[in-house]
Amino acid sequence: MNFENVTIVDAPEVTLAPNDEAGDLLLHFYRALGWNGEDILDPCKVRTTKEVYNHLGDLMCERYPNPIRVAMFLLNKGPGTENYIPPNKVYLIDGWIKPS
Repeated sequence: MNFENVTIVDAPEVTLAPNDEAGDLLLHFYRALGWNGEDILDPCKVRTTKEVYNHLGDLMCERYPNPIRVAMFLLNKGPGTENYIPPNKVYLIDGWIKPS
């Protein structure tokens, strides 16, 4: 990976509001990283640790207690994981958001 094209940030702590659905957690996560909710988001270019990823899944399962569906949702819409990323960090690869 070309590290010149990666922004490294702290993993944001996100929560669900009482009326949120489980999947809204990822929207909160991406917005906390800097996504404006309108631009095109490429979750494949958002990478983090397995611990951050699993924490997101655990929080989602508290709202929607079907771990298989939560896991499938995270696989399709969530950030990817890499073993080399330092604890509690997120790597934003250039192009993770593009103007709509």
